[in-house]
Amino acid sequence: MQNELKLNIASLQSKIEKLIFLHKKVLEDNLKMQALVEGLHLQLSEQSHQIEVLEIEKMELLNSKSTVSPKVTEKPLVSYEQIDEMVRDIDKCIALLSVNKKSVELN
Repeated sequence: MQNELKLNIASLQSKIEKLIFLHKKVLEDNLKMQALVEGLHLQLSEQSHQIEVLEIEKMELLNSKSTVSPKVTEKPLVSYEQIDEMVRDIDKCIALLSVNKKSVELN
């Protein structure tokens, strides 16, 4: 009987140690995910700011284009395709943030 108790205690200790190890690993993974989310938030805010600046430049260019004589044709600094690509990148970041947020919430 005493031998059986020792085996049960040893088994419980082993399981507790495994749980502690897994808990530490989950905490480490959580920290990594939080850092990733923060990085994506920063990237998103930078790109949002860049879009705002580009939109202002676009409006200025459109306004200046209407006041310039028809003979002068300047190539825009940023094309519509580039703006579309930046918007798609921001959409991807937003999607990644929502996926990462869901996975962090599940943990």
